[in-house]
Amino acid sequence: MIEHLFARGLRNKTLADKCFFFMRISVIYIELLCILAYNEEMFGRRKRVTNAMQLSVWKHWFHKRKHSDSIDSTAIIGKKPVIPEEIEEVIQQFFRTYNHFKGARSLQTDTFIKEVFYATKQDPRDQSTIEDMEAYIQRKNGLRLRLKSYEVDEFLPLSDQVCMIGVTREFSNQQRNRVLYFIIKEEGAWRFHHIARSHHGRVLDKFQVKEQTGFVVGNDKAALLFLTHSQSLDAATFMLGDYVHAEGYLEVEQEVGDQLYYRMVRMNRVH
Repeated sequence: MIEHLFARGLRNKTLADKCFFFMRISVIYIELLCILAYNEEMFGRRKRVTNAMQLSVWKHWFHKRKHSDSIDSTAIIGKKPVIPEEIEEVIQQFFRTYNHFKGARSLQTDTFIKEVFYATKQDPRDQSTIEDMEAYIQRKNGLRLRLKSYEVDEFLPLSDQVCMIGVTREFSNQQRNRVLYFIIKEEGAWRFHHIARSHHGRVLDKFQVKEQTGFVVGNDKAALLFLTHSQSLDAATFMLGDYVHAEGYLEVEQEVGDQLYYRMVRMNRVH
């Protein structure tokens, strides 16, 4: 389980320590505000269209589509989904090489590698090269549980070049978890681009950062920070105290001080 840097040392701490925890969150709000403003200015100066900018457009469009009433936008969940053959082949190849991270390099974007690296190392200030990140993950994977089986139980086509799959994974110790993968078509080939993980907990705090809304989700022992567009349905729907199931991927394209935070994919209230 990935621990957010917010959560370090909170277990069995005093009331004063927990107060400090929430004061630290306030400081992070300010860091986010400053850094996002800086990034907005820098991106505004760029004249060429980059992959990051294209994906920003896609994220906004995906948000609109996932909340539409169209039948075509409904994900297939609960039964084996029908997946286009070329995407199915990439998925099968990816999981065949799952326990040997470098073996799937041609199926992964640099962004995907960064997400796995920072989720594993939990040090957002690390400036390793992609090659060094790969080597680190490969070493760590040798010490981890082995993937025993997987089941693709959700498929959502977002465009001709982007799709999302939901995968339930079982490991060698019988532990099971579920993640979302975003797969994009890049230079004619399908590649894994994002991995969105799940987190359950209460909405401990909700705040505004420019055009984005932040949610701190968890409890007094562990909490994760999620950001979403302020005009999104999620931003308007969920309030302090709600018990939620949040899914999101690590933001690795923008550095935010010494903190890690997640881009929200979707969030549901747990009753």
